[in-house]
Amino acid sequence: MTPLGLAALDILRIEAGLVFANEFCDQTDPFEAGIGFTVPLQTKEDDFIGKEALIKRRASPQRKLVGLELEGEEPGANGDTVHVGRNQVGTVTSGTRSPILRKNIALCRMAVEYSEIGTEVEVGKLDGHQKRIPATVVRFPFYDPDKTRVRA
Repeated sequence: MTPLGLAALDILRIEAGLVFANEFCDQTDPFEAGIGFTVPLQTKEDDFIGKEALIKRRASPQRKLVGLELEGEEPGANGDTVHVGRNQVGTVTSGTRSPILRKNIALCRMAVEYSEIGTEVEVGKLDGHQKRIPATVVRFPFYDPDKTRVRA
């Protein structure tokens, strides 16, 4: 089956590591969402409410947006919990089966202590404890991370 329409766009977005509505919530700052480059913290001309709080958050981040590669055929979904042992260390924000990469991939907001490439985690399905899918933190974005493909 070939994905079409919005489903195809969502697959491309996840493969490219682009953030969308799922990667944001009221508890996520721009640095955790992967869009810290949009915040003008270095200029004196751009002053705004919350600038000092964002400077503190950038200095000591609690979570980081990472890529996950899941084993098996079941993709991760928005809201799936990510565990190391019994401890929840993150939440899947977007997931899909990539037809180009032939892998299950997901974007995950994860505690920085577990965000190193190669860290093995488990994605919790159902209630997060009854069913677990092994996963690994991988290089992100998934498709063409070095941007070597020809740009049109």
